[in-house]
Amino acid sequence: MTFQKLVVTAASLTSGAAGLLAPIGVVKWLLRTEPEDAGILTLFFLPVWCLIVVAGLMIGRRLGLSVTGGRRRVLQR
Repeated sequence: MTFQKLVVTAASLTSGAAGLLAPIGVVKWLLRTEPEDAGILTLFFLPVWCLIVVAGLMIGRRLGLSVTGGRRRVLQR
């Protein structure tokens, strides 16, 4: 594995994990403030949570590529 792939993978996984763990605080807050509504609100929050994780992975990939000076590869036909 090249250095660039290692850095991009590490940055992607780190920001993806941050995107996965950050909304936990919101769910805990919901459970404390509105316990009777927390279940349905958490259900509606789940798709947003998935989008946050995917956005974190994409941001990490961009960050990793910019740190290593790499470029996105475009396939030639």
